Amino acid sequence: MIALMILSAALAAEPAGQAAPTRDGLIRDATQRLLYGEPLPADIDDQLMRLSPPDRIEVLIFLRRSGMLAGPAWSIERLLEPARPQGPAQ
Repeated sequence: MIALMILSAALAAEPAGQAAPTRDGLIRDATQRLLYGEPLPADIDDQLMRLSPPDRIEVLIFLRRSGMLAGPAWSIERLLEPARPQGPAQ
């Protein structure tokens, strides 16, 4: 009975789908990946584009300074593009 209650509480706390990324969440995830020697996720660009422009810029600065993002520079238009909404299929 207690195990069933614990299991149901854990399932209730787990989000149904992938939550929209946040600035702090992406920085926390990148820090963990850096500490464990893992690369950034393949969809990092999509995650960044779902952030507001100020948050996107802060995460990009963090990723560049940490050495995790060494690809080509982002254009100013791309940096300032409005956040993309998260669709139900994403």
